[in-house]
Amino acid sequence: MFTDELDVDYTNLRQTIRRDRVIPEATALSQLQSLECTDKNQRKQFQSITESFIKKLRASNKPDLLSLFISEYNLSSDEGLSLMTLVEAFLRVPDNKTRDKLFSDKISNKPWSKHLGGKKSSMINIATIALSVADMMISHGHSTKIKERIKHALDILSRPGIRFSAHSVMRFFGSQFVFAEDIENALKTANKNGATHSFDMLGEAAWTMKDADRYFLSYKKALIAIGKDRKGADIVSANGISVKLSALHPKYDFMHRERALKELAPRLLALVDIAEQYNIAINIDAEEAERLDLSLDMIEYVAKNKANTNWQGFGVVVQAYQKRAPLVIDWLYELSEKHDLKIMLRLVKGAYWDSEIKKAQILGDIDYPVFTKKQNTDYSYLVCAQKLLKMRDRIYPQFASHNAHTLISICEIAGNNEGFEIQRLHGMGESLHKQLASQYSVVSRVYAPVGSHTDLLAYLMRRLLENGANSSFINHLFDENIKPIELAADILSDVEGATQASHLKIPLPKDIFQPSRDNSKSIVLSEQDEVDNLGVQQQPWISYQWCCISITLSNVNEGNNPHQVCNPGELSDTLGTVQYAGEDQVKQCLKDARAAFDTKAHSQESILTSLERAADLFEDNRAELMVLAMREAGKTYQDAVDEVREAVDFLRYYANLSRNVMPEQREALGVFVCISPWNFPLAIFTGQVAAALAAGNAVIAKPAESTSLIAYRATQLLLDAGIPCGLLQLVLGKGPDVGNDLTSDKHIAGVAFTGSTQVAKQIKHNLLNNNPSAGLIAETGGLNVMVVDSTALSEQVTRDVIDSAFKSAGQRCSALRILLIQEDCYAGISNMIKGAMEELNVGNPKYLNTDCGPVINQVAKDKLQAHIDDSRAHARVIASVKHSNKNGHFVSPTMIELESLDDINEEFFGPILHLIRYSSDNLVDMIDQLNAKGFGLTFGMHSRIKTQVDMVSQRINAGNIYINRNQVGAIVGSQPFGGEGLSGTGPKAGGPSALHGYSRSLNTNPLRECIVAPSKNTAFINQTMVEKIADMFPVLNQVFINHLVDTVNQYNQSIELPGPTGESNTLCYHPKGCVLCLGPNNTDALQQSVLSLVLGNSVMTAISQQDYDQLIDTGIKPNMIGRIDKSVSDELLSSDCYDAILYSGNTKAIELTVLDRNAGITPVIDSINEPWRLLNERVVTVDTTAAGGNANLLAL
Repeated sequence: MFTDELDVDYTNLRQTIRRDRVIPEATALSQLQSLECTDKNQRKQFQSITESFIKKLRASNKPDLLSLFISEYNLSSDEGLSLMTLVEAFLRVPDNKTRDKLFSDKISNKPWSKHLGGKKSSMINIATIALSVADMMISHGHSTKIKERIKHALDILSRPGIRFSAHSVMRFFGSQFVFAEDIENALKTANKNGATHSFDMLGEAAWTMKDADRYFLSYKKALIAIGKDRKGADIVSANGISVKLSALHPKYDFMHRERALKELAPRLLALVDIAEQYNIAINIDAEEAERLDLSLDMIEYVAKNKANTNWQGFGVVVQAYQKRAPLVIDWLYELSEKHDLKIMLRLVKGAYWDSEIKKAQILGDIDYPVFTKKQNTDYSYLVCAQKLLKMRDRIYPQFASHNAHTLISICEIAGNNEGFEIQRLHGMGESLHKQLASQYSVVSRVYAPVGSHTDLLAYLMRRLLENGANSSFINHLFDENIKPIELAADILSDVEGATQASHLKIPLPKDIFQPSRDNSKSIVLSEQDEVDNLGVQQQPWISYQWCCISITLSNVNEGNNPHQVCNPGELSDTLGTVQYAGEDQVKQCLKDARAAFDTKAHSQESILTSLERAADLFEDNRAELMVLAMREAGKTYQDAVDEVREAVDFLRYYANLSRNVMPEQREALGVFVCISPWNFPLAIFTGQVAAALAAGNAVIAKPAESTSLIAYRATQLLLDAGIPCGLLQLVLGKGPDVGNDLTSDKHIAGVAFTGSTQVAKQIKHNLLNNNPSAGLIAETGGLNVMVVDSTALSEQVTRDVIDSAFKSAGQRCSALRILLIQEDCYAGISNMIKGAMEELNVGNPKYLNTDCGPVINQVAKDKLQAHIDDSRAHARVIASVKHSNKNGHFVSPTMIELESLDDINEEFFGPILHLIRYSSDNLVDMIDQLNAKGFGLTFGMHSRIKTQVDMVSQRINAGNIYINRNQVGAIVGSQPFGGEGLSGTGPKAGGPSALHGYSRSLNTNPLRECIVAPSKNTAFINQTMVEKIADMFPVLNQVFINHLVDTVNQYNQSIELPGPTGESNTLCYHPKGCVLCLGPNNTDALQQSVLSLVLGNSVMTAISQQDYDQLIDTGIKPNMIGRIDKSVSDELLSSDCYDAILYSGNTKAIELTVLDRNAGITPVIDSINEPWRLLNERVVTVDTTAAGGNANLLAL
């Protein structure tokens, strides 16, 4: 389904490199061992020499201040992590007010004093004293007078002083790793110290073409300056440069391979030409594993153009932590022979290890592209070094390492000092390399980053993490607690003798959710072989036409005319036909569903097993399902992969959840109607059906008419997996027709619906008028916001905004609609987002390079375009992507600037992003304004100030809160999804309470007898108060009190949910708000009131004056209880002073009265045995690696 005009290298070696990307670690080690050539005597010799070397080094050198600092404040401590975050963010913050907040956030309330004294450096003690004093000043002391005096002094003198000192410290950290701020000063410094350097112009991946142009000019300028300054007699003794390809093009990735090769390759060659002109070296830096295949294409492009030349300065970098490193070296040697071009090859261990682990887990990859154990990487490095030392006829090896054992082993194996060099990073291992160069007379080159201190942040974090990691040789080099013999360990023998190949604490990507379930499988679209295999599998479905009808137990054929289905991204592409169900068929379907539920012909365990079997079938038929998602719903390749994965996750998750929460605790309700949307036509469809079946219900599934084909195919697979037809039926048709008939039937027990609030309320009307006892689970969209303050990193914000606003053409319930940017950083961040948006490729999803596909239909397109046109007429459009697509429903991704939140009050379901600037002083007011709009689905925030993040997370009304990452793509079981207020009724899909909405508690009145140990941490009400309530109200018998304690135990603790490394997912429960407790009798009202209060709600209650007074006497605050001393009026029910109603009688009259009191759906709860309905579930997801890396993973 995709085309590629450029040749792909399918030679055997390149194919082997692709095949071995994620081979098992044990297999990779076995291959390495077959290449390893040292014997036991050599290994003992390496160890002995290294031990003596370390002793000599310790005796003659002192560690530098940075090493001491990192050793003292290591990454396993809260203080170390705080300092790392402070270093990462401080220099880029433009405004002093935010700098003060950041400094206070990271320094206050930390145990700095424990780092004082001992044999520590005087500088470390001085720095620690300064941190302790700053902490005390920020805390303002305890005495009121002292507090006021210190605060006054702090405001006048200390804050600027602290800020200035902090700024100086941050610049000190930067200077340890950054050689100079520009190439001119770099060359001056290099000429003074006499060392040989490879300069790196600081800069991470470019997100805009403007940034790429700037980086290109920076490299070009540096090359010319280095060339003119050249003093070495040959290329080895001359300074050189290293370049990052991702800095030279904003679309340097495999999915945009054609564009990258056409635009980036000539740009790279231009830099290489300059290097050749001045006879200096230029190295292409290694980056993430997903870029390797494309990088090799770029390298071959240059080699072809430099074939048969005498210039020997073309260099590449190979990462030893990648399992395919030896194969890449072989390929490079063949390349040098093929084009008669000598190559420089820098061997590194690799700087992206933690992110590679996280990415593989998120993708659900087969295995990891890198070794999980540091020892295995060290082993790989030495084996690769041995290969390179045998290739010195064509390759000039450059061994970049700060590990004495590694470098000594290499020098000993080499046998002489000819034809290779060693390298170190500026700021690391200087004394080690100096002694090594002297001992072996080998060339030592310094990798020297050049750039402003504000540009160094991402690079700096990688260096600090490397230094601070527990496995770092440099971190332990001068640690007297570690003996030299331990540092000189024979890594070759240790690895070969290990019984466990991989790291025990790092599970395979497929196992991160074990023992509950497997992670869903992915297709890695950055890999040529996987894309090729997918293309072959999809081929039968590219022009296939499906003919689908409703799947019901009784075949009632009413002869309705079939409807043609067209591809929204290519209107001339007809996928097939859909025949809608008629009235008689719907009626019979409902009867059959009720009969299937009543007879219960199959065990519940067989249903759960069938759901798990269906997950396997979905994966087996992934290619077809992906084509359906792409052709019927306009999904891009990546969206289609994610769609199938989410459906698979739902099937496995709900099967496992049912086994834990249903038996002897809950029971099914009956027949459930599942009405799913077109924007997630497989995932949400499957999720609703799987949840209802897992809870034991019969299911009638009614998909959106726009995406009936994929629902039809999914239903077939579910039936093939063993779900009985009758227990599951599919009814096709339009919502106003079939949907209305289904939701108006008296036989149904509930409806699961995803769509608009307006339709949800109509469904609720239908239920109340025909079957008041039926429940409704509704997820109804949102007006989703992200807040960005001036501590945020622009590149991260840009990445996450582009994903959140424009992925799936903005057609996600969770998609970002409003971006609030602090005014102090508004211009820079908004311009970067604008530039990145303009690089998006809008087009037909059948092409791999499409970033943004069509919207679903003409109606959606017209509404979105009208909003854009109106905004343009009012000069609010600040950017819009140009495209030439005519044969589809395409809307240009657009950025619209607004003055305030008052300018937008509805959701525009498409690729439109609204930007608003805010003052840091007004952030709380902005959050309150957002809450007042009533939506509550997703919310995002980018900030390094934890106290501010915590405050906002507590204040915002949103079901899913995302910190320092995008706010789309909720993972089943990790980020249960669903909103509150106008955004949904709960419970969250894919969470521990998900089946509650599809079932009822078996603890019906009278409450079951149960003895539960009192909670030690009652978040909502303390144990003493529960005891007081029990003593004061004998009518609340022990059964109810036990239920009360049981409820508190269940909901008073936050839950840490499983997920990939480098991310935390915390589920917590918040009170719904104010609850009307209406009895109908006094005892009912009292039970309802106490339950609501225990869960943190306030109440308006129909209890007696005596009971009211007694509740106040227990210590409950009067403002938490309002007593209704008259009959409940329609005026009260129609007011906006409450958030939920508890009433243990016939609720129909109440529900009809309150249905239209506001835009949302008010929960009217008829049982105290469903306490979850008195709470809002919220999930806070934090990217814990945002400040530069995964410290916890590196600390393993």
